Amino acid sequence: MDHVALTDQAIESMRDRDPDEPVAMINLLKFRDTADSDLGLGSISGRDCYFGHYIAGVPPIANRLGTGHSPLYLNEVNSCFFASVGENWDYLLIPQYRSRRSFIEMITDPQYQELLKYRSGSLINSRLIECVNQEPKGYPLHLDAPLPSDPIIEQPGLFRDSRVNEINNRDGGQPTDMLNLVRLAGTTKPACGVDNMTGAQGYEEYRKGVTELYAERAGVEVTWRTFPVATLIGPPDEVWDEALMYHYLSRSQMLSMFTDYDDYRVNHLPKRNASIIDSRLIETSGND
Repeated sequence: MDHVALTDQAIESMRDRDPDEPVAMINLLKFRDTADSDLGLGSISGRDCYFGHYIAGVPPIANRLGTGHSPLYLNEVNSCFFASVGENWDYLLIPQYRSRRSFIEMITDPQYQELLKYRSGSLINSRLIECVNQEPKGYPLHLDAPLPSDPIIEQPGLFRDSRVNEINNRDGGQPTDMLNLVRLAGTTKPACGVDNMTGAQGYEEYRKGVTELYAERAGVEVTWRTFPVATLIGPPDEVWDEALMYHYLSRSQMLSMFTDYDDYRVNHLPKRNASIIDSRLIETSGND
């Protein structure tokens, strides 16, 4: 099943959270080849419809309402290393808003509601993930949520996005970003170097080890860390506890880390895999 529309139920669920809390919205987008014919735009592509009609119409509304809307991150998705079937995203867009109240005010505005037909008519699939800057009370939030129907931890060589296999054909010197979405386990799996820890503690051990030991060798750093509180558009069992942007100085350096069987895959990756019950790993082109 593809997911495009923001339901009234999802909007109402936001009202139960702090209205004054700043929020960011992770948008993962898969464009139609051709926009919905009911829009009356001829043979325009889904991508051109999304940017030319939907995105072009958002800033005037956001500015009129004073939402503090600003783009935090926007870039092409090159491939999805870890993803479920059908998650071969085209674009990653992350705007941020002054407050949850401001976001709700915008998306319920009549003029914005009129714009939504261009969003829906541009996309064949999407995710909209509501995130906050500070670790939320009760973190991690989803320990008791239903288990994912298609959990993705690590499946080497089993790439559901065929573009992963083309990575060696892309510019090895290009800076690269990896969006990591992780759902944490309650407790870590044993014999992986993070025994007797919570999933949050185990993942923190992984994150610190990678960013400290591979900072020079792979040029890796975490440039953004946030805490998802809800998946507003997407499967109900697809929920996340952390979203992190890992930045690499070059694609070749990133691959050198991923394929390091003497250290990374022996001493670090097992800590990650022992600490989570679901994840996504999405490759975009970074900015140096």
